[in-house]
Amino acid sequence: MSKTPNDEERVFQEEDFEYQRPEWGHKQFKRMVWKTRWKFFLNAGGALFLVFMIYHIYVSSLHIYFDQSKVRNDFIRSIVSVVEMHGDGLRVEKTNYELFEVTPLLTQKANLKIYRHVGSWEVITGEIQAELSITGKFTYTITNTGAYMNGNNPGPFYLPYSLVDGIPTKDKDASDESSSLNRLRKIDDGHVAEMSLSLKNLAHPDQLMQLLTDYDVAVTAMPIYSGELKDQDISYSRSGMFNYNIPHLSLKPLSEFKEDGANWYNYFVPDDIGQMQEQVQAMMSDLEWMSNHLEYSGAELDKQRLAYLKKNGVQVYGAVVTGPVRELEKLTKVPEFQHFHLNRVEIWNWD
Repeated sequence: MSKTPNDEERVFQEEDFEYQRPEWGHKQFKRMVWKTRWKFFLNAGGALFLVFMIYHIYVSSLHIYFDQSKVRNDFIRSIVSVVEMHGDGLRVEKTNYELFEVTPLLTQKANLKIYRHVGSWEVITGEIQAELSITGKFTYTITNTGAYMNGNNPGPFYLPYSLVDGIPTKDKDASDESSSLNRLRKIDDGHVAEMSLSLKNLAHPDQLMQLLTDYDVAVTAMPIYSGELKDQDISYSRSGMFNYNIPHLSLKPLSEFKEDGANWYNYFVPDDIGQMQEQVQAMMSDLEWMSNHLEYSGAELDKQRLAYLKKNGVQVYGAVVTGPVRELEKLTKVPEFQHFHLNRVEIWNWD
């Protein structure tokens, strides 16, 4: 039987083929969807884990570098130099390295205790939060945790009258000073205290220490005169009387920061007068270092102070002293001293 052309075309027509379409069950479809999701989650998790590992290695490397003695000491030196040199006997905790951290943006941070020496005790008075950026910008805030509702701030220092008008003003801040002296007299012998006092005339630190050699006290700070009256206005106190109290630098006990570690002194000891030259040189070195290497509030003023001190030398006009209350009471009788302010009082802890 012969085939016609029409029969050949039918051989290749689509309807002559039967396609087997896959039949997807509900479970199979669900399994495929979850398999796709798991692959996505695994890929995303792997990427996150890789990012985490890279970040962890980066941060660990930062801590290894910043925990090196030299780098960490520079940060501690920044805190100690700026804070203690602008305070009156205020000290910064220097031993707890666990409270230091570094951010991914290379900013160093620290939360440290601040304290004052009252007798032989280091009495905590607050906390400092300090930051040092990679650019050298240094900032800090101090949170005070005073023991009393009405405060327990250190008393102010007063400039010698000769720097202002040369004429002593009677009853200048007399009520506050009288209150401090009355409280001091009424404290029994079993206590130690911290007290600030001012000098009637500018003096070299050695001269001030010479005045204290006969008394069982220790010195924690001395206010330095560095030409501030040329740039700052003198404020007035109540009743229109001059106050003569201005911001200043403080000569503080020596702190040394070297590549192999740091060490520091707690007090100026009156018996060792010869130490003062070393202390003054260290203070000048610190002032030059921090004003040249750090950006902080008051850095420009400190550069002017440094120039004044290089030209005129270091002279002080007071001290923060601590010791037995009877020894502090004796100091109020010394003719060269004036304006006494009693600060913190603690039970006996003096050797």
